[in-house]
Amino acid sequence: MVVAIIGILAAIGLGVTGSAIRTAKGEAGSRQLASFLKRYQELAISRRRNIQIDFLAPNRVQSTQLPVPDPPNPLGPTTLLETMYFEGRLQYQTYAGVPDPPDVFGNAAPVSVGAVLPVMFTSEGSFTDANGNVVNASVFLGVPNQVSTANALTIIGTTAAVRLWRWDGSKWVQ
Repeated sequence: MVVAIIGILAAIGLGVTGSAIRTAKGEAGSRQLASFLKRYQELAISRRRNIQIDFLAPNRVQSTQLPVPDPPNPLGPTTLLETMYFEGRLQYQTYAGVPDPPDVFGNAAPVSVGAVLPVMFTSEGSFTDANGNVVNASVFLGVPNQVSTANALTIIGTTAAVRLWRWDGSKWVQ
């Protein structure tokens, strides 16, 4: 009798654990990306240099320091700072039936950063496109075919504030 009860409790625990692990995997990836973005926003401010951010499918993000314009001299070389890969099969991913987070910056693609690429953190701390226009962005992460891993980041362009969102099965929560 005791063995049967232990077996039932173990089976319930395994079911809960698998779901919790998938949810945690998505949250870990969004925190990893948020940390990367915040680090390079702060670096852009402290170095007084624009830092270009490239979201590279399926699972990479890259930062590059841009040279300071010095007319009439040509621009100097760019400096690749870091390339980060998401772990655990996590990639840029949207899911059918999962709407845009409440900031409503777009979800037509897994990375919605505007039409004029590249995007960058400026030395003033904002998030802009290649023309210097402030842009808002949405970045969606998850494991293919596992909607329980759905997470999103939104970037508010004027301040480059990053918000983290997690899909709980019916709505986005922070």
